[in-house]
Amino acid sequence: MEAINADQLVYSFLAEMNRDISKRLGGDCIFVWAGITSPLDDEFRVVIEDLVHHQDKPCDRLIVLLETNGGYIEVVERMVSVMRKHYSEVYFVVAGHAYSAGTVLVLSGDKIFMDYYSVLGPIDPQYQDDEGHYLLPGAGYLAKFNELTRKINNSSSSTETRAELAYLIKRFDPAKLFHIEQAIEHGQSLIIEWLPKYKFKNWKFTNSSNKEVTRTMRKDRAEEIAGLLAKADKWHSHGRGITMKQLRSDEIKLDIDDFGNDPDLSTLIRNYHGLAVDFARKMGMKGFIHTEQHNMRRV
Repeated sequence: MEAINADQLVYSFLAEMNRDISKRLGGDCIFVWAGITSPLDDEFRVVIEDLVHHQDKPCDRLIVLLETNGGYIEVVERMVSVMRKHYSEVYFVVAGHAYSAGTVLVLSGDKIFMDYYSVLGPIDPQYQDDEGHYLLPGAGYLAKFNELTRKINNSSSSTETRAELAYLIKRFDPAKLFHIEQAIEHGQSLIIEWLPKYKFKNWKFTNSSNKEVTRTMRKDRAEEIAGLLAKADKWHSHGRGITMKQLRSDEIKLDIDDFGNDPDLSTLIRNYHGLAVDFARKMGMKGFIHTEQHNMRRV
């Protein structure tokens, strides 16, 4: 009999933790730790279809543990189409962070689980640097362009105006600016579509006056949230964490389930998240998808 090795032991623990969370939250469980860029959408589809195929009995709920620095809105849209093809309910669990496009993805869920340490982020589409090596925050690029154009429009000095214009022409690409603007609008439009359809579907009466909630009220609330999350000057940074407390505040008014209030569930989520991420880093992974059946599919 061959002795068990350390990797097999870790995978065994991870599969057990995945099963425990599945039982506690009543659905299939998947952990995604990756940038939201291709081929994540393709790999995600394969894993979800395999997960559904190996079910003993049909399951209507998917639990997604998500950790991401963000990526592309188009990839988010494809991932949501995969989830909604196979599941009628999707719960998101954020133990660490889900920034930018990750925030848009989380807002497609029927429920969102966070605790005091978890954060989402502003809608800030990313673009590749000139060498194509790194993803950079688009909102900062757009904000700097707008700052320079304001300075040019308000300047009374022809010398200063020429200098600013020269810098503007040299450093800013109109096609890139258009792409960033369109990505921000795309992210907002998806939030406005998904929040009323999924997160707000059971919002029947207002908390303050017990007034019946209409379809228009759900859409208006979604537009307010999308607008707030897209304000780069409000959050200042692509990596600025928006906490559960801020999301629940009177300004955003987003209903978040605090998994920290359930000590057993919190321990399960924290242990699963901590072991999986630590092991992936030691294995040199840049991203993974994990389920009970899949031993960290690299992405």
